[in-house]
Amino acid sequence: MSAIQLGSLVIAKRDTGICAAGERGVCYEIYRLDKRVGYSFIFERGGYDGFSPDEVELMLDVTGEICPPVADYHFTNVLRLQKDFHEGRFADAFESAAVE
Repeated sequence: MSAIQLGSLVIAKRDTGICAAGERGVCYEIYRLDKRVGYSFIFERGGYDGFSPDEVELMLDVTGEICPPVADYHFTNVLRLQKDFHEGRFADAFESAAVE
């Protein structure tokens, strides 16, 4: 698995309750929970969730690509995340992934 950082692009390997197989996503937060690292992703249809490293390995293909406009995103709360998504804050991630 490639190292994940803010702005890392992923593609869902399978359907989950958050995203569909083949759907593109971008990392918007890296967090610690009980001394374990976790990664939060938002997907092109607006679903979002946190994933452990094991869940990332199982459910997501980390492309190794970074979306610079998202690499400086500062997550504050889910209401702001949803607003930012609807205002197009993450659109570059999905457009740049589609160009690959």
